[in-house]
Amino acid sequence: MEDSRITRRAHQACEPCRRKKSKCPGERPICSYCQRLGQECIYSTSESDSNQFRHNRKIEYRMEALEGKLDRLIQNLSPPNTTSRPSASSCRQAPTPQSQIVSDEPWNGQNQTNSRLAPETPTIDQTLVETGQLYLTWCHNQPIALFREERFLESLKDRDREVLLAIKALSLRFPPGTLTPQKRERLQAMAKSSRRLVMDRIADGQVRLSTLQTLCLLSQLDFVDGNVVQAGLNLSMASHLVHSLPPRASLGDVTECSYCMQGIVILYNLHGPLVPSLSPQMTSHAQSRRGSPTIAGRVPGQHQESVSLSENAQMNQPGSIILGYAAELTDAWRMARAYAASHVDVDGPPPWTPDSDYSSVMLRHLEVDCKVPLKYRFAANDFGGHDIDALQSQRSYWGPWLFLQIIYAAIPCLLNHPFLLSMRLRNFRYTMPQSFIQQSFDQITRHAGWIIYFLHQLEKKDFQASDPVLGHCVAIVATIHLQHSFVKEYALRDKAQAGFETCMRFLQRMGSVWPSASVMAQNLRKLQDSIVFVPSPRPDSMEIEDNQESWSIDAQLLWDILIYEKAGREDAARDCSMFEDSLTAGPENQRQHVAEFDLVGSAGIFGHKTAPKEVPVYAPDDDANATERPSAGATRALTETVNEERNYERFAGINEQDGLFLQPNDFGRAIDNWFNFDLV
Repeated sequence: MEDSRITRRAHQACEPCRRKKSKCPGERPICSYCQRLGQECIYSTSESDSNQFRHNRKIEYRMEALEGKLDRLIQNLSPPNTTSRPSASSCRQAPTPQSQIVSDEPWNGQNQTNSRLAPETPTIDQTLVETGQLYLTWCHNQPIALFREERFLESLKDRDREVLLAIKALSLRFPPGTLTPQKRERLQAMAKSSRRLVMDRIADGQVRLSTLQTLCLLSQLDFVDGNVVQAGLNLSMASHLVHSLPPRASLGDVTECSYCMQGIVILYNLHGPLVPSLSPQMTSHAQSRRGSPTIAGRVPGQHQESVSLSENAQMNQPGSIILGYAAELTDAWRMARAYAASHVDVDGPPPWTPDSDYSSVMLRHLEVDCKVPLKYRFAANDFGGHDIDALQSQRSYWGPWLFLQIIYAAIPCLLNHPFLLSMRLRNFRYTMPQSFIQQSFDQITRHAGWIIYFLHQLEKKDFQASDPVLGHCVAIVATIHLQHSFVKEYALRDKAQAGFETCMRFLQRMGSVWPSASVMAQNLRKLQDSIVFVPSPRPDSMEIEDNQESWSIDAQLLWDILIYEKAGREDAARDCSMFEDSLTAGPENQRQHVAEFDLVGSAGIFGHKTAPKEVPVYAPDDDANATERPSAGATRALTETVNEERNYERFAGINEQDGLFLQPNDFGRAIDNWFNFDLV
C-alpha cells in the first residue's frame, strides 16, 4: 500500500541538457550525460509536479484517517475475549513517526519497552486517559481552558492527532521533577510533529477547532522553550483565523470554541507580540465599552463587538468565571509588558501626567480591580486554611485564583520599578513630586509583600504552581529585592535579602517543569554577581553625601529580565532562532545609555537625582503620634519588619460582602492606615 502512493514523475530533461538542446537520458538525480561531462545536473520542479505531490499528500492523509476509523470499527465489533486482529494500518510496512508517537505511553523510563510489547488498544486508551488526567490536573485553567472538563477524558480517542500530540507534549512534563533531558527531547519531537500536522491543515484549507486549540498549546510550549518568535507566529495565525470567522459564528463545539477564543486572548496578552496597534490608549478606550469578562474583543484585529462567555459555558467548569476576570487582568498585564519593553522618548511625559503610559496602565489596572467581586479576593478565600489534598483536587479553581492574585500584584511592581521610572525621568529637570516618590515606594513594597506571602504559602503547603507566567512575576519582584539588598536600613535590607532567596527557590522549583524558569534564576544570579561597589561618587551625583555608598550593576541585563520575552532565555537575549545564520546584527550601543538608570542601594526611587534629599511624610507634630498608633506598627516601613499576616487579617471582617472589595468605612480606614506609614 505504501509503494502504491509514491508520486510518479513525468520524463523531463535536466537544465544543462535543455540549454544545450541535447537529448537527456532522464536519470535522477544525475543523468548519464551530465555525469560523463562532470557538470552539475539540476532538475527544475514543474508546477504540475508540485500540485501532484500536494494532491498525493492529501490523499495519503485521508487514507490514514480512514484506516484509523476502520481500526476502531473492527475493534468495537470484535468479541472482547478474542485476540485482537491486525489492523489496517498495521499492514503498512513503515508506520509514520506521528502514529508511533501518539501511541506511546507516558515516558517515565520504565514503560517505554512495554508500549512496544503490548500495543493493543486498551493500553493505548489507558495511556490517553492518564495523559488526559495529567492535563486536567496541571494544565487545565492554568492559565487557559480549551476543553470541556466534564467530557474531556472520554473525548480524547476521537480528537485529531495534532491536538493529541500537543496535549501530550504539554502534560507529560508533569508531575514536577520527572522532566529529564531525554524526555524533553521526546516531548519536543511530539511538538514538532504536531506543528507539521497543523500547518498541513492550514495549507490545505482544512481548519478546524482542533487547529486553533493546537496553536494555543504549541504557543505555550514554544514560548517556555525560548522560541518566542515561533510562539508569536502561532498566536498570530490563531487570532487571524478567529478574525476571519463570520460574526457570531463558531467552529465545532460552541462551548469549547468559546474557551479557545478566550484562551487566544489570554495567551496573546501574556506573551504575544507587542504590535504598535495595541497601544495603551486604544486598549483603554476599547475596554471602557465593556462591563463583563470577554473572550474575543481583545484578539488583535478581532470584531469590535465583544463576545462574552455564555452562562452555560461558565457553569460547566468551576474556574471558568474567575478565569474570565483573569482574562480582563491580562489586558493590563500586556500594557505593562509594553511599558517595560518600550524605549522612552526624549520628550516623553513624566509618569504622573495623565497622558503617560504609566497612567494608562494604572488606570486599566484600577478598572479591572473594580470589576472583580469580593468572593474572588484574598479575604473570602482561605488559601492557607486548606490542606494540600484539597488544594490539589481543586487546581482548576486555585490555579486561576493564584494567577489573579499574583498578576494583580505584579503589575504595580513592574510599573513602579525604580529602573523603569528612572528611565522615564531621564530628561526631567525639576524636583520630583514627594507624593509620587512615596506612592511608588508604597506600591512596590506593599505588592511585593503580597507576592512573597503567597510564595511562603506555596512552600508551606507544598503546592506547585504550574503556570509559567508566574515565574516572571516572581523574577520582577526579585530584582526589586536585589536593589533593596544594599540599602543602609538593616530591617529593609535583611527583609530584601530574604525575599530575594525566596524568589530564587520558587524559580528553581518551577524549573523542574519549565526550564525557562531555571534560566530566569540563572540570569538573576548573574545580575547579583554583577553588582560591584563604586568607591567614588559618579560625576552626575556630586551632591551626594560623602558617606553615601554607591553601587553599579549590569543595567542592560536588569532591563532584559524585566521583559518577559527575554527573561527566560540564556543571558536574557533576544530570540533569533527563526532566522538564518546570515542575519546581520546591528551595533549594540544601548548598554551605555541605560547604565545611569540603576538605583542599587536606594529605597525605591528615593535615590534618583531629581528626588529631594529629605522627604518628611508627616508634620512634626503628627510624626510622633503616628508612630504610636498600633495600626501603623503593622504596616510596611523602612525601619520595621512587615507583619504581612496581620495586615491581611485587617480585612477579615468583610467576607460576607457581595459588592466591591471595600465599603466606604473600610476604604476610609485603609486610607488612614496608608497615610500613617512612617517612611522617615
